[in-house]
Formats: sequence, C-alpha cells, structure tokens
Amino acid sequence: MEESGLVELELESGGEKVRLVRASTGVGVASAAPSPAAPPASRVERREAELAGSARAITSPMVGTFHRAAAPDQPAFVEVGDVVERGQVLCVIEAMKMMNEIEAEFRGRIVKIVVENGRPVEYGEALFLIEPV
Repeated sequence: MEESGLVELELESGGEKVRLVRASTGVGVASAAPSPAAPPASRVERREAELAGSARAITSPMVGTFHRAAAPDQPAFVEVGDVVERGQVLCVIEAMKMMNEIEAEFRGRIVKIVVENGRPVEYGEALFLIEPV
C-alpha cells in the first residue's frame, strides 16, 4: 500500500468484505479517523499550501506509467510555475506500450507536479495541481 500511495482499500466478493487502512505512522493499528495535518514549516511550504488550496487537480484518465517528457533525452513538457493553455500537453502516460498525451483541461499555472517521473499511476490519481488564471 505504501509503494502505491494507497491509504485505504476495500474489497468485496461473494458477500465477504475486507477493508485495509494504512496507519499514518506505518506501524500499529489502522484507524478510520484521519490524522490532522501538521502545519507547513517554511514560508515556501506555506505558499505552496495556499496555492494548492485554490488549485485544481489534473488526474490520470488511465492506469499506466507517468512520463514528464516525450523521451528520456528530451526536456519535460512543463515545470512548476509554467502557465499552460487549454489543450497543451502536460505529460504522457504509457499504457500497454502506447504513449497517451495528457492535456491541460483549462488555462492555469502549474503549482505542483504530484507524481515522480517514471512512477506508476492509477485511474483518477492526481498528476498536477494547476491554479486557474
């Protein structure tokens, strides 16, 4: 669960249900109540938290591998702070050897790139936080 970034997983089959919740400390008993977030320590972290509050997530439309550039030897499509236009390519997701371009859904400024390059992503997982401009 930790490798995939999963916090909670619920499976139901044949009338039986199993629910797993990852504890925030990584050990001990799982809890259904979320733990309060610690306040950001630095000025940069506080500003990032403020921006993230007004930002909208661009999510993955599929399961695959997240790539920030078209090829390993090419520059990333976007960087934090870039202003992107609707329809601009943000990244590609490789699924079954097919490269699928993920485009910006609206005009905005990249606040955060949520996923590390080359990491697997799930359907609906946040890829970018973009503040509309």
